[in-house]
Amino acid sequence: MDLDQDQHNEQTPCPCDSGLAYDACCGRQDHSQVNIVASISSQCIHSEEPLSPQLQTALDHLDTSPDLFPARINFAEGQAWFVKMSPRWYRESVFLDPARIKGSCIIQTELAWLQEITDRIVDQPNAYIFHTAFCGSTLMSQALDAAFQTLPVREPEVLGNLMMYLRNPDKLSEDKDAWYRRIMALLSRRYEEHEVPVIKANDYANPMMLAMIERQTQAPQLFMYTPLREFLAGCLKADNRKQWIAQRYKNLLPAIHYRLGLGADFHIDENSYGELAALYWSFNIVLFNQAYRHAPESIRSLEFSAMLKNTPDAIKRCGKWFELEPRENVDIEQAIAPLFGVYSKNSKFTYSPAQREKDITDLVDANKEELMKAEKLAYQLLGKDYPHAGLHGSLLA
Repeated sequence: MDLDQDQHNEQTPCPCDSGLAYDACCGRQDHSQVNIVASISSQCIHSEEPLSPQLQTALDHLDTSPDLFPARINFAEGQAWFVKMSPRWYRESVFLDPARIKGSCIIQTELAWLQEITDRIVDQPNAYIFHTAFCGSTLMSQALDAAFQTLPVREPEVLGNLMMYLRNPDKLSEDKDAWYRRIMALLSRRYEEHEVPVIKANDYANPMMLAMIERQTQAPQLFMYTPLREFLAGCLKADNRKQWIAQRYKNLLPAIHYRLGLGADFHIDENSYGELAALYWSFNIVLFNQAYRHAPESIRSLEFSAMLKNTPDAIKRCGKWFELEPRENVDIEQAIAPLFGVYSKNSKFTYSPAQREKDITDLVDANKEELMKAEKLAYQLLGKDYPHAGLHGSLLA
């Protein structure tokens, strides 16, 4: 049944498999209040109504099953929020941050209770996609899920929550390491033994590339990117993209200064989207370079246009790098073909590599001065590490 066609009624079971009716769960029309069905502390479970058998089972197996997904952890408040999911909801959620996750049935927990549960989880292998944004990482995640046996985990906010906790100078290193293990173990849960969670991180979680390598996490990483010209075009594409790059700059300015070794006297024109884009793009290039220099055996790079030139080969190589098992009776080229004719974040919107290149060219031609500013600043910041011929460790090499 296609729930997007309003062919459901109040008795339709919700696809998140909460045991609740769709209209009372993920299909609720009134979203003015958060749908918290239970709150858990170390002492008790509080709920207005008895939990359904499905929700109780999800709670009982939180240490082994991904049915309850950690949408957000607030370390300062000592709280976590889990969303009831299902294999279908993982596949259909383009992103898993709280604003865009498919599920809406939430269980709130105290961190003290969560700590006890997560210490029982047996950590299993994951694979990670990091990226600069606007570079095909969502498309790669969707293609891998179509061709291989994966559990797609796209842009979990919890990685960013963890990253901020690891940066906190007031926390003990042993506490940081413990919560790192717990959250990475949470993300490693899967429905089937042969599934591998492919975690496509949000771009602001890119410093986790280094955090993983520093902690000797044996998980393959892929870093996706575009040349600066294309990244700038992505930032200029719409007003919300311009707001996005300005916000990224403000939120990550201390980290950017630290990673790029910038002095207190360094300044840019904050009204120039070219300079904002160059600074953020260079920051991410430096993160990858540092990760690659520390552990070249653990990370690969992939430039989006190179992926589009030979898509089946790129998908197959990534599947091999991540050690994924092909889906049974699935032709990889046929499985991924429909994905490359539409916009990855809205499958109802037709889009093509040719249209993408035309859009980039038009945007860059209309903003030549901003491109010049961007390139000048990036050359200054990266020097000999500017990736004229692409990044090291290419997946397609």
